[in-house]
Amino acid sequence: MAQHASGYQPILNTLSAMDVGDWRKEIIDYLEDPSKKVERRVRFQATKYVLLEDELYYRTIDEVLLKCLGDDDAKSLMGEIHEGVCGAHKSALKIKWMIRRNGYYWPTILEDFFKYFKGRQGCQKFGNVQRALASAMNPIIKPWSFCGWAIDLIGQIYPPSSKGHKFILVATDYFTKWVEAIPLKKKSHRPI
Repeated sequence: MAQHASGYQPILNTLSAMDVGDWRKEIIDYLEDPSKKVERRVRFQATKYVLLEDELYYRTIDEVLLKCLGDDDAKSLMGEIHEGVCGAHKSALKIKWMIRRNGYYWPTILEDFFKYFKGRQGCQKFGNVQRALASAMNPIIKPWSFCGWAIDLIGQIYPPSSKGHKFILVATDYFTKWVEAIPLKKKSHRPI
């Protein structure tokens, strides 16, 4: 098998090389022969997967097919993305996004990355503190009065007012900072 310049071997998944404990095995067996008697959980899971040319793919909500990886392939892919030639030592959520963006999937991506990070000494230490100069904040101002509003309901007030009002509906204009408040007896009560 040829290696890339980074030392990373391409991912090869074949049904013959699949372990007995592989998470994909039950789903592939069911997709190959749907008439087999399997657990309801497996039948439900199989609706999200497609078997093409002896490869299992996960179908996303927008019908994109992601190649399903086993444990060994997932570990090598995690290492390459996190600390390979172009690795950036990013967080688990960012790396999960990168893996899915590159067309790969396995159901425990986040859990595996958290375990992976805990095993790496370099990932457990804090990096260098950035000494960037502070820049001035530039406020964005709305050009017209009353074109931008914020409306909020202030939670229940104790004790209620003498007229039984328990809530206050507040509207604020972003440009003029003008505030309008209306007392309410109930959350669903219409103001007078």
